[in-house]
Amino acid sequence: MYADDFAISRNRWSGETRPCAYSLALGDVAFADFDVDSGGSLILVRISFDGYGCCTPTAADVVPMPAGDSRELIDSIASDESLDSDRIRSTLRSYFEAHRDVLWEDALVEWGLVSVDR
Repeated sequence: MYADDFAISRNRWSGETRPCAYSLALGDVAFADFDVDSGGSLILVRISFDGYGCCTPTAADVVPMPAGDSRELIDSIASDESLDSDRIRSTLRSYFEAHRDVLWEDALVEWGLVSVDR
């Protein structure tokens, strides 16, 4: 069960304070920043939450998103029209679920980015 559905949009940071290949605004409560690994898969470099701050996991703590999911998300970001969809929300939730122990689980649950139930 999820707290709510969050909107997804591409975010573009100005300046170089948060370098990343892609940044997503998750509703008005979180920002997730991704880079692309050598195999072309997305990998989370940081996520920030209203009321919690910015979580920057170590590279050893996160794994790349599966290749198919990465391609679908990158294509959606590029088109910018299909980003806010149940399929993309599900892809992001699955990725956050896999990393909930290293990404401030209380913030993920509060903002509906992972299931309330484990």
